[in-house]
Amino acid sequence: MNIMKNKISYKLFWLLIFPVLIYQNSCTEKLDLLPKQSIDASTALTTPDNIKATLIGAYLSARSSRIFGSRFNEYSELLAATTDLRFIGSYSQPRDIINKSISVTNSYVEDTWIRAYDLINICNILLDPEILAILDSDDAKTVEGEAKFLRGWVYFEMARLYGLPYEPGQTNSQLGVPIILTPTKDVSDAIDVARNTVEEVYDRAISDLNDAKTLLSETNDVYATTYAASAILARLHLQTGDFATAATEASRVIESGMYALTTIPLGAFNNTGASSEDIFAFQNNVASNTNWLTVMYASLNGMGRGDYDIQQVFLDTFDPLDLRGMYQGDSEMEESYTIANITKMYYFGVGQLLNSGGINTSKWGDYYANIPMIRLAEMYLIRSEANFEAASAVGPNTPTQDINVIRARSLAPAIAGIVTQAEIRQERYWELCWEGHRLHDLKRWNLNIGTDPYNAGNLILPIPFREMEANDLLVQNAWYTSK
Repeated sequence: MNIMKNKISYKLFWLLIFPVLIYQNSCTEKLDLLPKQSIDASTALTTPDNIKATLIGAYLSARSSRIFGSRFNEYSELLAATTDLRFIGSYSQPRDIINKSISVTNSYVEDTWIRAYDLINICNILLDPEILAILDSDDAKTVEGEAKFLRGWVYFEMARLYGLPYEPGQTNSQLGVPIILTPTKDVSDAIDVARNTVEEVYDRAISDLNDAKTLLSETNDVYATTYAASAILARLHLQTGDFATAATEASRVIESGMYALTTIPLGAFNNTGASSEDIFAFQNNVASNTNWLTVMYASLNGMGRGDYDIQQVFLDTFDPLDLRGMYQGDSEMEESYTIANITKMYYFGVGQLLNSGGINTSKWGDYYANIPMIRLAEMYLIRSEANFEAASAVGPNTPTQDINVIRARSLAPAIAGIVTQAEIRQERYWELCWEGHRLHDLKRWNLNIGTDPYNAGNLILPIPFREMEANDLLVQNAWYTSK
């Protein structure tokens, strides 16, 4: 093993050579740049156009299947799975994750760490005051806001996955991930860094996202907006038990009037353009895409392996009228079917690549469709839960009314009385299943996952072996030290 090479990789030695594939379906000024496969280090950040192109590279890095484009979703759903989801594929990495027996050499976990810190480093480079000074004031605000949005968001996700759960009202001195705020541009910049506490990482994420909320505008084409920052802040504050702030941020998004629920639940997915419900989505198209969610969740003609098999016991929990639990059965399916032929939220898998004949979710059915990351439905659920838990009244709706907004769209019977905590939690599962929320919800509710307590050491990821070898300051998560 070349330890020096690994050290440089861990500390994110970048020569500013990023892919900058321009999305073909946009004609906004920001994307009216000549397509570039790479940018040379000596010229990458000397002109406004190259700085903007590098920002596009940051979004492409964030969209990677190793982080937001799939793995953050997969870790949450697999580690939370007990009876509702089975892994029936041949890959060892997801099998180890769903079995809660992850190796420190698991390549999924290693790739996530590397790609997350690559993204953080791009953001740090863009946030260099000397770089921002090259831009005019409006562009500088936008670049700073978008870079802080991405950096704050990825720190939040990394803390949730590699650190033990945030405990409201506690000091949260448990180790999270290293906070790096200065760019690594050259070998000489490479230094060992220790892990910060979960509290420190959350504080950094909150600071970045609050800055992004202030810096960004209400509209920003397909990129982050002030409301996208508020939405992640709502998610983050719900995780910490700061219900008043979570309700306030979620309500800010809802009451903006910028977004609307799609007519049917399935309408929020498999879109090649912006959905009315998208607060933020990663853009995919035929020329530039991240397809791994479809690879693992789908089983259609030419789309997916069908490795993630939804169980009938989960579908049985839905009201018979609820569109979110409807199943397109085997007698209705043909092997030639693509997502265009699917009208229900679940279907009988017909793909020929690997696993057909199971039950698959329709949420991820097209390699080339956009990846919705933050939906308006989630904001209603956050506001309902936060107002319920805090006994507050942020926004015009009661918790029951917010839940019934979601149920009405799904044709599920309205809750007639006052909604209960259990109903709010169940509604969240029905609406957001297979979107990467489940593990984090169970942890903040302090609920066991099978026989494992919510704060069990095998429900977080190990620090990759490669990083431990390269950086003497890193401390491994305790559960993995004896494995």
